[in-house]
Amino acid sequence: MSKISAQDFIGTRARFQRLRDAKFFHGWITGFFGNSVEVSTSTDAPVKIGDEFRFEGYGHHISVVFNGRLEEVGELDIMSDGIVTAIAGSNARVLEAKRIALKLTVVSPVRFAASNESVRLKTEDLYTKVKVGIHELEAFTVDVSPNGVGIVLRHPLNPDDCVTASVETPVGVVTGMASVRYCRPDIDRDGFYRVGLMFIDLGRVERPRWERFLKNAH
Repeated sequence: MSKISAQDFIGTRARFQRLRDAKFFHGWITGFFGNSVEVSTSTDAPVKIGDEFRFEGYGHHISVVFNGRLEEVGELDIMSDGIVTAIAGSNARVLEAKRIALKLTVVSPVRFAASNESVRLKTEDLYTKVKVGIHELEAFTVDVSPNGVGIVLRHPLNPDDCVTASVETPVGVVTGMASVRYCRPDIDRDGFYRVGLMFIDLGRVERPRWERFLKNAH
């Protein structure tokens, strides 16, 4: 078993709870070096320097837990409504809401523990097609895991629906049957929906390709 490193958690999902009021926040770990961790979050809840949090990061069947104190809050450009991001594999452009960058200092021992959760990795936006019945919808994938993807699209889907998803990855298109696990308005992009898809079946060719993509993405 290879040695666990804090940098293994960069790009993975995080949840952190403020100690003074038990408010939960969610985001992505964008940096983790020494006793400093940086996280991107789209919360609109007010935070202040000195706030302390119980922080949890989720890697591949491993979690990291510690207490962190807020040291810096990334400044927002109030003259801009958002930023435009490109969708890999297409000419599409999406207006993305501002996300807050938080920098915390680790103020407790860092503990690693086994976790039942599979790793979720934030990825560059990947052009994705979702077939629902006879309809084919355009979407883009924003995070990936061994068992599914998180996508964003303009049309809501129904939980438990069965769809066919085709994700254009750097190692080729990966197509598979998937179940809709959740659908909710996307807090980062007005007029879009955030949907979680869990793969039901990836074929003999698709599964190794997906695993190769995940290995390169981490």
